[in-house]
Order: sequence, then structure tokens, then C-alpha cells
Amino acid sequence: MKKLVYIVLACVSVLALVNVARYMGDSSSKAPDYHSEVILTLFSMKTSSDFIINLPDTGDSVKLTSIIDLGTPHGKAQGNYQVGEERGEVLLDYMHINPLGQITADNRIYFVAPFTVSNQGSGVFTYVGLFEQDIDNQTIQHLDSYFIGDRIKLNEMRLWDSKIELSFNQHGEQQAYAEVPTETVHLTLGVDGAIPTKLLKQQDI
Repeated sequence: MKKLVYIVLACVSVLALVNVARYMGDSSSKAPDYHSEVILTLFSMKTSSDFIINLPDTGDSVKLTSIIDLGTPHGKAQGNYQVGEERGEVLLDYMHINPLGQITADNRIYFVAPFTVSNQGSGVFTYVGLFEQDIDNQTIQHLDSYFIGDRIKLNEMRLWDSKIELSFNQHGEQQAYAEVPTETVHLTLGVDGAIPTKLLKQQDI
């Protein structure tokens, strides 16, 4: 009987240690008073939800955790990630956030913003992201991404007649990626409906 009690106690101890290890290793566990500094700074919403960027074509996601160069034209929201052995960084250019229309009847705002993804390689991949801000639930959801280019220089991004107009410099066919890109491209994007879920290319000049 004593032996059975010892076995039960040993099993309970092991389970307790496993649960503690899971809790300590779970980065998603949050303190009761946790709030996203990025969402508070950019949207004045004090919420325990995070601003998550979905890495295109991977199924992985990155939490934006800090603001760099606040109050300057180079301001970005930053997040770091590790997928397997790959480490990288995501930078959201909040200076180019553009809302799509007015607040909806159910208190949602849709907006677009460019962001870059880089890893240990030399590439810096720029995308335009489509996002939904749910004011009642105080959340930001990443809906879609449109790839712009590798190591480009964004000159301008604005809304015009419900279209997203971009001007950027990319590398020419005979130009090395180590050089500053000089070929100017104009791109217009739209969305798929009044309640947007996807970014669509409209024209390329």
C-alpha cells in the first residue's frame, strides 16, 4: 500500500514539474496587467491583445513589441522572430498608415501600412499589409499582404479615390543589389470589397 502511495506521489510531482516547465517556457503567458505598448502608442488602445504580423507564405507570425525612432520620419514598430534556425526582424512603417474609409457600423476601421521582413540573408522584403482594427474588442488583425519588392526604397504611399498609390525605387536589371535602387515604379492597389479581405493590383505604370 505504501509503495502505491509513493508511486502516486511521484506521478503527481512529475506532472507538477511538467506544468511549471510549460508555463515558464510559454512566451504567450502574460501578466494580469499586461498590455501592448505598440497598440497603446499607435492606436491609444490599452489592450492585452498584441499587434501580430503574419509572415507571408510561411504560416508563422511575429509579435510587434517595441517602437523605434519614435517621433521621427523613420519611426517603426519592431518585432523579432525565430523559426527553426532562422532569425529575423519585422518593421512596420507606421508613418505610412492609411485608413480605408470611415468607421463601419460595427466599429471597425480598415487600414493599410507597409512592412519589411529580413533575416540572416541579405534580402529586405517589403510588403503592403491590410489590417482591421476592432475598436470594441480592442484588437488589430492582419488580413492580407501584397509583395512589393526586395531592397526597395519607398518614396510615397497615399490613398487616392479609394485606391492605394505607391511610388518606390527598385533595382534595374543591370544594377547590383548593393547599390542604391534608382528605377522608379508606380503601383496602384485596391481591395476586394466594401469589407476588405484582400489586396489587389490595379495597375502598374
